[in-house]
Amino acid sequence: MKLDTKAMTLMAMFAAMQIVLEFLTKFTPSMPQGGNVAFSLVAIFLCSYLLGPLYGAVVGLVCCGLHFALGLATFYGPYSVAFDYVIPMVLCGVAAIVPSIKHFPVGIVVAMVLKTISHLIAGWYQFKTPLKGNLTYNVPYNVGTLVACVILFMILYPRLEKVLKMKKA
Repeated sequence: MKLDTKAMTLMAMFAAMQIVLEFLTKFTPSMPQGGNVAFSLVAIFLCSYLLGPLYGAVVGLVCCGLHFALGLATFYGPYSVAFDYVIPMVLCGVAAIVPSIKHFPVGIVVAMVLKTISHLIAGWYQFKTPLKGNLTYNVPYNVGTLVACVILFMILYPRLEKVLKMKKA
């Protein structure tokens, strides 16, 4: 991992983009059972694919800390912090580990499936939610997030890659 000025600047830009987009999700409708489509995660996915998974993981962790510092995340206990925030954000950050197939970002799909499993674990251990209720709450907004992020990623990534002329570390 090479932390030069350009890489640090881009990491800060992606973290800032994620936070700004996260604030915008507050203006989108919530799912009927709760949760919302977190299209803001596209910034972390872009970082992962443009800079590399290690950079993406760092940006995911930074964003996680910023969520708590800015009141975008709520502390419900250690299992919730780990399985609702830290692990999902890092999983999004390392999405580029899984290569794309014909320009389709398979890593985003894998990361979102693992992210959903992480939220299910939090629901089970932290909130003692039965599996049916846990699935009813977590699956719809994570599927919505997956769809939104893949669409945004496929629109933004080729343009950013061309402009930034990035090589993954």
